[in-house]
Amino acid sequence: MSKIWVLVAEKSRATLYTMASSLADLQEVECFLNPEARQREQDLTSDFPGQGFDGKGGGQHALAPKESKKEKEAISFAKTLCDTLDNGRLQGEFNRLVLCAGPHFLGLIRLNLSGPTRQCLVAEIDKNMLKSSADEISQLIHDALKK
Repeated sequence: MSKIWVLVAEKSRATLYTMASSLADLQEVECFLNPEARQREQDLTSDFPGQGFDGKGGGQHALAPKESKKEKEAISFAKTLCDTLDNGRLQGEFNRLVLCAGPHFLGLIRLNLSGPTRQCLVAEIDKNMLKSSADEISQLIHDALKK
């Protein structure tokens, strides 16, 4: 019998479910929170951007950061979730994985997922389902696993 883990996530929170088989009901395993992702950008930064000089001697201008603080928080949360998935796989808690997240956050999870854990991936759903009922999530997962 295969054991399936289902991660339903967004940048500020995630829920991990388990299923005994592709037809079984979802059972909640753990909830994760990332409250920093809900803060305003200006509340996360304590400083103004640095100053730089124009290459032609035209004066100073503010240097924009390459990533916003909110984006860094989302990346850090994605890494935390991927570490949890890696640990679960290493402990033999699942051998099949389903990811469900909005397109941007799903991409962040993909970037941070280890190769061996990625091989367990059987379905990806690029939709934020955290505010959906357990029945709606379950139906979506069952449909994805039939394909």
